[in-house]
Amino acid sequence: MLQFQDVNKEPGAEERFKKIGEAYEVLSDSNKRAIYDRYGEAGLKGGMGGGQSGDFTNPLDLFESFFGGGLGGMSGFGGSRRSKSAAAAGEDERYDLQLDFLEAVFGVSKEIETDHMAADPTCNGTGVKPGTTMSSCPQCNGAGQVLSTMSTPLGRFQQVSTCPRCEGSGQVFVPCDKCGGDGRIRETKRISLKVPPGVDSGSRLRVRGEGNSGRRGGEAGDLYVYITVKDHPELRREGTTIHSDVEINYIDAILGTQ
Repeated sequence: MLQFQDVNKEPGAEERFKKIGEAYEVLSDSNKRAIYDRYGEAGLKGGMGGGQSGDFTNPLDLFESFFGGGLGGMSGFGGSRRSKSAAAAGEDERYDLQLDFLEAVFGVSKEIETDHMAADPTCNGTGVKPGTTMSSCPQCNGAGQVLSTMSTPLGRFQQVSTCPRCEGSGQVFVPCDKCGGDGRIRETKRISLKVPPGVDSGSRLRVRGEGNSGRRGGEAGDLYVYITVKDHPELRREGTTIHSDVEINYIDAILGTQ
């Protein structure tokens, strides 16, 4: 630390180095870190952290500005880790449906045809070429994560990141020829849709699980149906009320008519 401080002669370097030291003291002390996580800077300034005083900088912000970010996976700083599973949820899909006026008022059942990503039957959605099997990733030894070490003026830090070869799955495989390893192919599907009474232009219906299939066993997305209602030549709708303008002669207006 002293060597680093002596080498950097830029204006303000000494003060900046002091703040880095304070930040490191907080991050490396589990008690002080807990106080900071719970009370913020006020907890450390108020004596809960054992005598911190003066202008205190967020230790994580200070370290990230000094090292250029990327502290999220550093060992000892509570970085999150990605799951080893390569399964991924499918994307939601949209379908635009136009209804006649009376269909929207009274409700209707419709058969709609959607184009979406479905599980590839050739590989059963696994993305693996039939006749071959998955094997442990040689780069991460099946862990799905790789460990790298970074040397800094404050010491050596270890950073965990997702394995770039297996993308966190811990396994490698020969991709299926049909789906290219995605585990999905595009297909057309017919769906029975029940439209409830009273929908209007701009209404949206959600059909669970009818979006794109998930990758490698992931949950399927949803299908969202957006409604547009055609105008009626004689009727108009205002909220839940239907109006109609009818011309009648003077006598019918006095005596009534059908």
